[in-house]
Amino acid sequence: MKAAAAAVWAGARAEAVQLRRSPLLVMLAVIQAVTFLVLVSLFGLTGSRAPTALVDLDGSDIAARFVGSLSAAHHSFALQRMDARTADAELHRGSLVAVITIPRGFGDAVRRGDTVPVPVAVDNVDADLTDDVQRAVPTAIAAFARDLGLPGIRLHPAELDLVGHDTDFIPYLVISALALDALVVAGVLAAISVAREFEGGTARVLALSPVHPLAPIAGRVVTTGAVSLVALLLTWVLVVVGYRVPPVNPVEILAGLAACVVIFSCVGVAVGALIRRTLPVTALIFGIALPLYIDSGALEPERFDGNLIWGLAHTSPVYYAVGVLEDAAHGLRVTPEPVWLDMLALFGWAALAVAVAWNVLRRRIVA
Repeated sequence: MKAAAAAVWAGARAEAVQLRRSPLLVMLAVIQAVTFLVLVSLFGLTGSRAPTALVDLDGSDIAARFVGSLSAAHHSFALQRMDARTADAELHRGSLVAVITIPRGFGDAVRRGDTVPVPVAVDNVDADLTDDVQRAVPTAIAAFARDLGLPGIRLHPAELDLVGHDTDFIPYLVISALALDALVVAGVLAAISVAREFEGGTARVLALSPVHPLAPIAGRVVTTGAVSLVALLLTWVLVVVGYRVPPVNPVEILAGLAACVVIFSCVGVAVGALIRRTLPVTALIFGIALPLYIDSGALEPERFDGNLIWGLAHTSPVYYAVGVLEDAAHGLRVTPEPVWLDMLALFGWAALAVAVAWNVLRRRIVA
């Protein structure tokens, strides 16, 4: 037992020395974690608040109140005041998604109770953005009419929020991105460490070791896991400070990140042992990262995307990680399962990942 522990410790120290000799690899691991935050932030910025020109040909106080209703449309479009000629040119140039025109006489017509057409020109090259505009404009009109007490408005929506606070899209995304960071950083570092043993030929020597041959590799993976956890914690600090997302439950988010590091380090071990080449394992882990991330409730709660996708998401540990991290950071329950069950599932995935990684390594080295 002491010999095995000594072998694990020796492997951990050897990997630490290896990483000190390759500071660029460690630096890139931390940079990669931050890069994914920037990536999902850019996705959030470009996936909402469609650039929309507002052409106010009326200028009345009623028109100003209508503009206020348009501006209050939640995350639908970003209004930019322009004259008609500039707006038309920008729309055809592709710089705008839509142009909303308030016609002359709008205020007087509203006071008389007349129906006033409000032209909306859209560039429907991106149906997702134009759909947002098309949904938001009628909603803004209904809110405008309700605020003015105009006749003919029979429906008055009463919103009941299940959550006591709103969570913007980008703060939601950057928390789920921590699960993607864990997959890529922990997976790549562990996979490279294991694949290096096969490329250098030392894996065969380990089979002749007087102690268990997997003990030194286990030590190496402990070191890569520790480095990965530090990289994730630094990224978490960036989220708290840079994105102003203080965690509701710091212990829960730490436990979730630690479980993710264990799971994805073991995934990296299995991939490294199977492929046994450092360059392909990196490409493979990057390749599987985004599909697992997107199909795991990272962009929105997966329960909103249909039973088939929701069912498939349950086969990925990232699904449970997103559930735990969103609850820990925002107090949001994004999975139908309770958070304690998500955490239990993560620990179960961790145990399964350790068993699979150990078995794959044993077959590759001992067998």
